[in-house]
Amino acid sequence: MKKHKVIIDTDAGVDDITALTFVLHDPEFEIELITISSGNVKMEHAVRNACHLLDIFEKDVPIVEGYSHRMGGTDEFAYHVHGREGFGLYVPPKTTQRKPLKVDCADAMYEIFKKYPKQVTIVILGPHTNFAHMLKKYPDASRYVKDVVMMGGSLSGIRNNPEHRSFNIRTDAEAFKYTVDSQLNVVMCPSRIGRDVTYFSEKQVKQIGETNEVGKFLEIVFQTYWEPDYPEKILSNCDLAAIYYITHPEFYKTKNAFIDVDTEVNIGTTVGHYDRKGYFTVVQTVNREKFQDMIFKKLDEMSSLKITNKDFHDNINGKYMDEERTAFENEFNPNNSTSKKNSVQKKISTKSKTASVTKSKAVTKNKTAKSSSSTKPKTTTKTKEKSVAQAKQTKTSPKTKAKTKTKPTSQAKKPQAKKGE
Repeated sequence: MKKHKVIIDTDAGVDDITALTFVLHDPEFEIELITISSGNVKMEHAVRNACHLLDIFEKDVPIVEGYSHRMGGTDEFAYHVHGREGFGLYVPPKTTQRKPLKVDCADAMYEIFKKYPKQVTIVILGPHTNFAHMLKKYPDASRYVKDVVMMGGSLSGIRNNPEHRSFNIRTDAEAFKYTVDSQLNVVMCPSRIGRDVTYFSEKQVKQIGETNEVGKFLEIVFQTYWEPDYPEKILSNCDLAAIYYITHPEFYKTKNAFIDVDTEVNIGTTVGHYDRKGYFTVVQTVNREKFQDMIFKKLDEMSSLKITNKDFHDNINGKYMDEERTAFENEFNPNNSTSKKNSVQKKISTKSKTASVTKSKAVTKNKTAKSSSSTKPKTTTKTKEKSVAQAKQTKTSPKTKAKTKTKPTSQAKKPQAKKGE
């Protein structure tokens, strides 16, 4: 069996934790180093999350803390989809047994590449900050790097937002420019692939949770990560889609391109110029059936794992889940009925939801009427009847509402565009 040497550069949010869980148990990967970036969550949370994952699975892989300050100077995070700790509804401990090495990130990367020239692939699952610092500090580094596999980029948007700008690019477009200018061979797995091609359905997430203890763990981690504003309930797996190009390229259809990135106006916008000589290999689509068969098979193979970590078992046995769900919704979605609908144990029927909205509108109408009565003349019966008639005429039919919901306005797209990756 061929082993693939990799450095995994991760911002350790939900999708990163998922990808790391699989790769840590995949004999085809040989992880030389894990470097932590500031992206989905702040550096301290990302470091803690990665270290705790190694504690759970009792894996001794060197971890190095990267650079907290992004080259582009942005401070956007994505706790609203990755959870309060960046671990979904899973509650990690405050401290971990395994700790990051006290070395400079660029130095650690460069040392691995130089030790194994043209043998190591760097997998970038977050912003390109750490890799850019290495390229800047060591101008000769490119000659030692085998290739780059990255998750991110949005050459044609995503199904629900054609103007989507990839989180991993826009949060540090200046750093990504270093990757573009390096002229290294880069495999780009755009945001669209994980969301629109290889995603998990709600039924599949439930199936994952029923497979084994690792699956139950992942199901809990997933619960804040449902794709916002999509007509169906789905969960993207962008990082898994990116990393498995390394071992199963036959599942992927690609095209070569030269890539430009906007670092000044529409920061993070990526434009592809398709050309056979292009340095970027851009994933166009993936064989969904073969990809998912592979993932479920690998998950099933983890059934033999004997996990003894107390925090892990406390979480999968439901010790913190309800409390954490409530805290998450109160902090990020206090008035969001969609969030409540997406909760595992809080499914709201269309009938009850409609009744709730109607009641809310009635209360609002009564309050408005009361507040207006002190400043406006009393409304006559004739005027009331006219208002009721107008309301009936303008009331949106269920069919019209459904149409409006599946085709959101540009304002409705804004929260979706800020999802982390």
